[in-house]
Amino acid sequence: MIGIAGKLLVNAAFLSSLIALVGYYIYSKNDDNRYFRWSNWIFGLQGLFLLAASVLLINLILNHEFGYYYVYNYTSSDLQLKYLISAFWGGQEGSFMLWILLSTVFGLGLMKWTRKPYRGPVLFFLTMTQVFLLSMISGISIGDFTLGASPFRTIAEAMPNAPFLQANPDFVPAEGKGLNDLLKSPWMMIHPPILFLGFAMMTIPYCFAMAALWKKKYNEWIHPALPWTLAANVALLTAIFLGGYWAYVTLSFGGYWAWDPVENASFVPWLLGTAGIHTMIIQRKSSTSQKASIVFAILAYVAIVYETFLTRSGILADASVHSFVDLGLYGQLVVFMVVVTGVGLGLLAYRYKDLPQQKNDSKLLSREFMTFAGAMVLFLIGLVIALGTSSPIIGKLFTENPTPPEVSFYNEWTMPLAIIAAIMTVIGQYLFWKKQDAETLSRDLTWPVAIACIATLASIMIADVRNLYYMVYLLAGWFAVIGNGAIMLHLIRKNSLLIGGALSHVGFGVLLIGILASSAYNENLLDQSTLNYNAAVERGEALDEQGFPVKQKVNFLELKLNKSKIINGEYLVTYEGYTMSNQERPGQQEYKIKFQSAEGGKELFTLHPQVYPMNSGGSGAIQWSVDPDVRSGLFSDIYLYVAGSSFVEQVNERNEKVMQAASQNVDSTGVDSVATQKITVGRGETISLGGYDISFQDYIRAETSEIQQLPDSTMIAIRARLNISQRATGESTSLNPLFAIYNQDGKSWAFTPPQQLTNDISIQFTQVKPESGEIELTVTGIDEEYEDEWVLLVAEEKPFISVVWAGTFLLMIGFSVSIFRHWDRERKKPNS
Repeated sequence: MIGIAGKLLVNAAFLSSLIALVGYYIYSKNDDNRYFRWSNWIFGLQGLFLLAASVLLINLILNHEFGYYYVYNYTSSDLQLKYLISAFWGGQEGSFMLWILLSTVFGLGLMKWTRKPYRGPVLFFLTMTQVFLLSMISGISIGDFTLGASPFRTIAEAMPNAPFLQANPDFVPAEGKGLNDLLKSPWMMIHPPILFLGFAMMTIPYCFAMAALWKKKYNEWIHPALPWTLAANVALLTAIFLGGYWAYVTLSFGGYWAWDPVENASFVPWLLGTAGIHTMIIQRKSSTSQKASIVFAILAYVAIVYETFLTRSGILADASVHSFVDLGLYGQLVVFMVVVTGVGLGLLAYRYKDLPQQKNDSKLLSREFMTFAGAMVLFLIGLVIALGTSSPIIGKLFTENPTPPEVSFYNEWTMPLAIIAAIMTVIGQYLFWKKQDAETLSRDLTWPVAIACIATLASIMIADVRNLYYMVYLLAGWFAVIGNGAIMLHLIRKNSLLIGGALSHVGFGVLLIGILASSAYNENLLDQSTLNYNAAVERGEALDEQGFPVKQKVNFLELKLNKSKIINGEYLVTYEGYTMSNQERPGQQEYKIKFQSAEGGKELFTLHPQVYPMNSGGSGAIQWSVDPDVRSGLFSDIYLYVAGSSFVEQVNERNEKVMQAASQNVDSTGVDSVATQKITVGRGETISLGGYDISFQDYIRAETSEIQQLPDSTMIAIRARLNISQRATGESTSLNPLFAIYNQDGKSWAFTPPQQLTNDISIQFTQVKPESGEIELTVTGIDEEYEDEWVLLVAEEKPFISVVWAGTFLLMIGFSVSIFRHWDRERKKPNS
């Protein structure tokens, strides 16, 4: 019953939006206030219908009604309340509902705040976007075609051909699939709402630009549109920051940005929106750039719709791990994109000759030219990213299975453009606030350039920067910080509300410096033996078991339980065990890694990285995921995640044996019995196995007579001196197993003959681990498995990550100051 009511409410909202759309059109054409009032009531009614439908969907989620596909697909009964609530926007249908609800709220505000010449067309185009968004969740069936995917579909409606439904049409699962483990993060609870807040607000500049074209009023529209554009950009930037921080503290790639299509879905509109802000400001100041302002307002929203198509149509399912599954909305998304783009650019082309023409070309050293040029640089960066994101689609014209571009593609194209943009922010600000010629500008820039050069030289020496490209990049970043900072100090004395642009540009410069420092100068935290091994790899002196040079360095830190290692000469690191938790993720392990001072042993901090099994998709194999832990500092972060552990290895081995037994139809009751096992032991170390203590005392050279019995091509022949004592009797035995490598028929072979400890127990010396000085022994005949608890870590020191966050915050604050300034000016105007 609730599902039927939900569908009726969604479709009532859809019908209401269609009626309101017609009403706003008639009002815009005839200027009859009755149609405006009626359309407003119907628009508000649409919002109430959708709000009621949203309440019903949340009710289904909270009551675990797994008979509904949306509830089954995104929730489970063990989810915490906070994740059950966030599941409302965790799927496509729910996220569309959130987007529409936010747009409705802004529509109600526009009814009150928009002046008469624009309000009819603005609300018409806003309602037009609502119609398309509501169609995505309507679920109306027309013959074999279904318009949208209803969030209130039952499982039988979503999967009509499923075999289990053929046998039992009323089947209701006892449990849901649950929320993706990666999304179980507080950051992902607030990231999507803020992202859709930005999407909804970016619709409004588009609507104002379309209204300006419709009503042939090409100048005044930017005054009400500018605060909305600034607010949309703040929301998108906040969403970008939250998504980046979530990736940094949740994913194991060790960064905050990976140029994924879903990341680009908010970044490209932000770039185009920022470009539009620059041209709108120039238009407000000097009545120029009318065409550019309209174009960027249109393109910013078109970019949102296009990126929505890329990430929700399933077209990038193979290119992005974050792409949504196709719900059959491909055609509707294409139509949405074509209409929004076609109507926008079509009306622009139709009115193009009527648009004001700039009488005189702007001088090179003018605020108009420099601000417009800065907007074009931002547009080029957005174009590069959009083309890169679209490359899997474009590539299908030339190859069957195109691959997305490497991260290097984005970096190589955006870095030089970012350098140009950083330099232009300073020149643009100096020209914006004061008329300049070449002489006065060069004089005013003398001190900012000098101080930026000093700061750059200091950075180069402190960080030992050797890359010339990085030096230029640093200089541009410092120039943006120093130059815009000087302008900001000047404006604070004049009027503090004027500093929004300069502060944003300071934040941009800080962000550039932070990006370079945090991404190019990461350092792995390793113990001395591993550092020595890596140095040997660099010199070409490290050889593998076959005698060939090793090319790959070791970037992992291996710790055994309660055995400390000195790391990078600075930290004494100890693995103190793990705990199991099933609260958020079944099978989750939390590892305790203590950091102490290498000199005094004073405890500094403790990190708790996590590992958990993910849904294997029915394959039977366990897929492990990790949750890093980060120690944030003012100048650097310690970033740590688990790359492997003895517990994970044992679970994998046990699971593999069970799978093998199942595939061979063998009783798997005894799959855990171990007759042969490998153990690793260091020189001077003793380990306990079964009833024996095995001590590796040292290496022994093989006797000449022994070597002569081996093939002539023998390269390595050593023995391990082992002392083995039986704890029950105290008897001690010495064994010296042999490890030899020789060449034969162009291949390397290992000769590791077993030595008998008893009639049933033998020991082989099967491997040397040069990076740690340890050896591997293969023990046969002892049933009790050796439990040498260990953890393998990736530990990195990431310098100046805090600078990235600081630059982002400064950008947000700068935009926010500008919002208050422009909104204050706008609200003081008469609403007529």
